[in-house]
Amino acid sequence: MLEVEARNLEFVEPFVDLKIKITDGMLLLVIGLLYGGVLVGLFYSLLGEGFSRGLLHGFLLGMYIGLLSYIVIYFNNQNVLPKIKQVLLWWVVWGILSFVVGLFGFLLAFKTLLLFKVKVPVFLTQKEKFLIASLSTGILTYLTGLMVYQFVRMRNRKEAIERITLEANYKLTLRMLNAHFLSNSLHTLLELMDMNKEVLECYVKHLVNYQRRALTSPKIIPLKEEISMVNSYVFIEKIRKGRDIVFTTDVDENLENEPIPALILQPIIENAIQHGLPEDKSKHFEISISAKRNGQYIILCVLNNGNPISNFQPGIGLSLLAKKLESQGGKLILKSKNPPCFMVKLPILSIKGYKIAYESSNSR
Repeated sequence: MLEVEARNLEFVEPFVDLKIKITDGMLLLVIGLLYGGVLVGLFYSLLGEGFSRGLLHGFLLGMYIGLLSYIVIYFNNQNVLPKIKQVLLWWVVWGILSFVVGLFGFLLAFKTLLLFKVKVPVFLTQKEKFLIASLSTGILTYLTGLMVYQFVRMRNRKEAIERITLEANYKLTLRMLNAHFLSNSLHTLLELMDMNKEVLECYVKHLVNYQRRALTSPKIIPLKEEISMVNSYVFIEKIRKGRDIVFTTDVDENLENEPIPALILQPIIENAIQHGLPEDKSKHFEISISAKRNGQYIILCVLNNGNPISNFQPGIGLSLLAKKLESQGGKLILKSKNPPCFMVKLPILSIKGYKIAYESSNSR
């Protein structure tokens, strides 16, 4: 007998450690200002040059180091580190670049003081001591950068784990609901076997398409695939309920291949059919989806001509969907109660980010 050992699994998407935000740039600038100002101020004070004078010089040094750090880190994380597979080499690159940032930040601050004819301490005019001061600044910048990197790394991983947990809960809920939906769909299938063969074939085709996409779709899919799944869902519900349900789309051709999170339209469509379908069976029920681009966002609108919304209380499906969209930087908005209309606002994913997310989701 052979005991099967659990291998280490990495559930966090690739390169999550390298994601840096604008707020991180502000953090680097604040740390640079405070750290540089206080440190240089104390150093000047020990040399009898005055704390306030050193504080101002330190602020200038911290500003240069903070700005350079953000620029270098952003470029490094986008273009250099993703090409390096060994994490150990990341530390080497980080160390070298952090040291260089500190060194150049010191030189820029010193040159700026000379340019504006600001008096500098005597020891900085001595070549040997100037070299020691600049090298020391580089080393301290590396140590500070290391702490900032660990903070950003832990925050990014925490956010990634929260997104994964939310995604798992979202998919689990959909699959539990899908089991009930599948049971009802199969019952309808049995009833259709003695009816129109053409309708039966079309029903089976849409049922297979919907189930395959609902159970096996990666986390990120093209918009046209999401709409294809929704179209199949609406057709199945149309046959099951024996109602005149019309499904229309108005999607810009340039957006059809835009990547979006999977399974974000189906809960809205399900909610529309469940609560909006008129009691009068002679009335046709129409659901339309429109998609357009607004700046750096994709705007999806799901509109129906059914029962107006009175007291809106989102259920589990819509609540989880709202959280899922928030984790992706998007929003779920109730645009109108009469006629009922939900709007999904999503940031446009970069092609690079799409490939990483698609490959990551397919590898699991």
